[in-house]
Amino acid sequence: MMKMRARPAVGRQPGGPFLLSARTLLLASGLLAIGLGVFTLLHERHSGQVNGVYTIVALILGTVWLACLVLAFRGFRIGIFGAAALAFADFGVTASSHFASGPGAMGAFVRTEGLPVATVAMGLVCACVLTVISASVAWSHATSRYRRLDTLPLLLVALAGAVLVILQATDGVHRDNFGSANTEDGAFAAAVTASLWLLGGLWIARVRRAGALMIVLATFIVSYSFVTLHLLKGGTSLSEVASKSGTSWAVFAATAAVLAAASFLVSLGLLALSLLRRKRAAAPAGAQPARRGA
Repeated sequence: MMKMRARPAVGRQPGGPFLLSARTLLLASGLLAIGLGVFTLLHERHSGQVNGVYTIVALILGTVWLACLVLAFRGFRIGIFGAAALAFADFGVTASSHFASGPGAMGAFVRTEGLPVATVAMGLVCACVLTVISASVAWSHATSRYRRLDTLPLLLVALAGAVLVILQATDGVHRDNFGSANTEDGAFAAAVTASLWLLGGLWIARVRRAGALMIVLATFIVSYSFVTLHLLKGGTSLSEVASKSGTSWAVFAATAAVLAAASFLVSLGLLALSLLRRKRAAAPAGAQPARRGA
């Protein structure tokens, strides 16, 4: 069993890509995914979407998933692999069950079980994505982390923005208003966008350009969606959202848009600065052959 542990060389790596260790992120996202998955499973059982045998098997797999997380946190690669595989499987099951047409489609699920199941289903997608990504990093950088905290504000904003995007999409499910997209496609797009924004906030600590690109893409989608859904003619204004759903939902939408716009500009600036530094660093090397030939 000891041979399955992560290699000792992992501890000598200069640092992982995240501000916290990958195994900690894997444990946290995995536990969140299990909790949200159990909540969803119980409501699926209550609505008659799954039978008793399916429920028992799913709960057993949830227990196996929990054991894999414990093994992964202790450094066993079999646990890392198992946690990633089960998270990927849960992602596929959730996406095909509630974000596609069928008896368990998001619109029908919400009508029978209430609006919170939409929030939980989108959160489950995000948690599964984080679990798979953190497992891939933990495979080679289980305990190391990036210790500089200069990008911590971007990570905190990404976390808040991801939560607000899911809440904004929950209101979209409630009002069945995602523009030209149906409820299932709109909710799934929101979950993926929230995941991308959060991943960008994690990656930007060490892998600057990759993290900045993910944040730029995610925040552009959030900003563009806000403009088309709430500001352009034919959309639903924030005052209408407040009157139909409540003032808090309008505040969620507006705050998500403000955070997205600010993150977009900051990340775009960081990306431009990174590319400029790379160009300047490469300039002397490109000039050397010309000087030698002169």
